[in-house]
Amino acid sequence: MKAIYILFPVLVLLAAACREQPDEKQLINKEASLPEDFNFSKLGLKVLSSSVNEKQNTMSTIYGNDLALNTAKAGTPVQAGEVLAMITWKQKKDEHWFGAKIPGNLQTVEMIRTSPDAQKSAKVDYQRYEGKKLTLKQDTTGNDKNIRYIFEQHPSVMP
Repeated sequence: MKAIYILFPVLVLLAAACREQPDEKQLINKEASLPEDFNFSKLGLKVLSSSVNEKQNTMSTIYGNDLALNTAKAGTPVQAGEVLAMITWKQKKDEHWFGAKIPGNLQTVEMIRTSPDAQKSAKVDYQRYEGKKLTLKQDTTGNDKNIRYIFEQHPSVMP
């Protein structure tokens, strides 16, 4: 009888260990991936901060180049040469981790590039791409609010 108490848990653990593991290609979140032709990775941007909007069920990550990171850390005015990007996804439940939420469908990519202007301040170029195919939105309504929001975000504390 005692052997059953020892043997049964061992068999259960052995059966669980023999379960087929998904390959790496199955673990890639293709819904949240940016199109390859967008060439986002070639910009060499680093994560500055991230946020979750529970009301809209979205999550966003702000990326920036080294100059944008240093400007944000120092709290100095916007400088020419900064590149920032805010990517927003719908949230979805993580199939592999109970209770977790991960990025789902890609919603928007908002790009900001600054360059010098005649007044020796930074001229801001803002572009908003929407949907899975990242179609450039021509409507400029609300752009100032979005630009201000992105610039006001404090960088995450990183080691």
